[in-house]
Amino acid sequence: MLKKLSLLPFALLLLIQFSTCMPNRSSAEESDEDNSRENRVPESRKRIEALVYKDYLNFLNYRLERSHKIAKDVLADPLMNSINSPAMEEEKNVLKKYVKESKEALTIALPADKNDQQNRFFFALGKDFVLENFNRFNRTRASTTEKLTLEQKVSWEAMKKHGILEYNRELELRTNEFVYSIVDGFDNYIKTLTPAEREKEQELVAVWNRYNKKEVGMDKIEFGQRLFTIFFQYETKA
Repeated sequence: MLKKLSLLPFALLLLIQFSTCMPNRSSAEESDEDNSRENRVPESRKRIEALVYKDYLNFLNYRLERSHKIAKDVLADPLMNSINSPAMEEEKNVLKKYVKESKEALTIALPADKNDQQNRFFFALGKDFVLENFNRFNRTRASTTEKLTLEQKVSWEAMKKHGILEYNRELELRTNEFVYSIVDGFDNYIKTLTPAEREKEQELVAVWNRYNKKEVGMDKIEFGQRLFTIFFQYETKA
C-alpha cells in the first residue's frame, strides 16, 4: 500500500512535464474551464473531494513532521561525525537539505483564494515530492539486497537509534487508516446524496453497491486506493 501511494509523485511529474509543453491558455480560457467544472461537478462531489484532500494533507504533514525530526536528530548524533570523509559529508548534506526543505513544506500554506481542485492537487504534490527525498534515503540505507558503503551503514545505525524502524511500522498502520477513512467517508457520502445527486452520481452509487455486495473483487484497502485516485486528481471528470 505504501509503495502504491508513493508512486503518485512520479505519475504526476509526467503530467506536469507534458503540460509544460502545451501552449499557454489565456486567462479567459482558464476562467471558462473553471466555470465549466463548477457547473458540471455536483456540490456533493466537491465536498468529498475536499474531505479526501484534507485527510491526505494531514497524512502528508504527519510524515513530514516525523521524518523532519528523525533527520534532525540523526544529524545531531555523534555517530555522524565518527568518519571524516567526503562521502560522510554527503550523507550529512542530504539530511541537512531535507531538514530545510521539510520545514519549508510544513510551514507553507495554500492561500484561501486558491483552494480549488487544481491548486490543492499541486500543493499536495509539492509536499509529496519533498517526502520522496527522505523516502529514497531511507529505502537505500534500509536495503538488505544492496551493499552499503561504510558511511551509509553509519547513517543507518544513527537512523535506527532515532526511531526510523518505529516510524516505518507506524507509517504502514497510518497508511491503512488513511485508506480506510476514505472508504468510510465515501459510505457517508453515498448515504447523504439527494435523489437528484444520486442520479448525477449513478455510476459511483452503482460501484458502491457492487462493493457492498462483494462483487468488485477488492478488499477495503484496494477499494480505498481506487477511491483515492478518483477523488484526488488534477481535475475531476464530468
